[in-house]
Amino acid sequence: MKRSFPALLLLMTASAVQAHEVRPAYLKLIELESSEGGELFEASLRQPQIDGRYLGLQLETNCESTPVSASLNGGALIEVFSVDCSESALETIEISGLERTVIDTLVSIQRLGGETRELLINGDEPRIQLSAAPAGLPVYLSIGIEHLVFGFDHVLFVIMLLYIVRNPLDILKVVTSFTAAHSLTLALSAFGLLTLPSAPVEAVIAGSIVLLAYENLSDNPSLTSQYPVIIAFIFGLLHGLGFAGALAEIGLPENSRLMALFLFNVGIELGQLAIIALVLALLAATRIQNLRLLHQFPLYMTGGIASYWFMERSLQILI
Repeated sequence: MKRSFPALLLLMTASAVQAHEVRPAYLKLIELESSEGGELFEASLRQPQIDGRYLGLQLETNCESTPVSASLNGGALIEVFSVDCSESALETIEISGLERTVIDTLVSIQRLGGETRELLINGDEPRIQLSAAPAGLPVYLSIGIEHLVFGFDHVLFVIMLLYIVRNPLDILKVVTSFTAAHSLTLALSAFGLLTLPSAPVEAVIAGSIVLLAYENLSDNPSLTSQYPVIIAFIFGLLHGLGFAGALAEIGLPENSRLMALFLFNVGIELGQLAIIALVLALLAATRIQNLRLLHQFPLYMTGGIASYWFMERSLQILI
């Protein structure tokens, strides 16, 4: 009974927790005409759906924008504009409303000559000047870090693994196995060699978290505790497909697909290492202080949240 009440309470409150990872918005500008009289672009702004609602993002530039079309695709709103820069060259881009969100916007500008420029706009600075845009982390590296840190299901899975393995060498083996597996399926999916529907994949990912939470709370020997490297590899294959789903929404640049994929994957690993370091420090602190209740609370919380995710995502398959 001591365990059932916290689990039930968390199941009741789990609906307030976001079930899907936070994915960036995507603005693609394609130059259609370029002459002394000015420039003409086709702009496509894709904004994700968060908690069943669209974010109300608006594209603003120093040029004249005319709406062309709007459509829904894969839970995202896609708006297409004609951007006429006949009076002055494209210089400023602003994503109005971005400051109210926790997401970034990837901006890709494709010129007629084949040049492609990629930038990342965040809520702290939703307006950029192209001539003065500062150099920062490579765009796909930043997106990879952000996707892991805000990809709550992936973070919770890693945390559950760290509860099972304690020895530093075992942790290294498990993390390496998980990394190798999700890197493999991420690459295969990114290049179209492996495709699976996203809804079942996301449901199984949630189920994997529920399984690990249950095994951590159980007093009986578990399959994961006996074969952690193999289990991490198997579920890592599925998590790689989850990472690929986010990458598919923004795509890879045609002229540097391998480098962009590499940077995205490196970003995921950097975010993962940061989470692992933080979790290991917190787990060590609770063990040193012998705070058993505090040590187990994340297990109940994770199990409750992941159970809600699993039911929600399973229903999406049936609907």
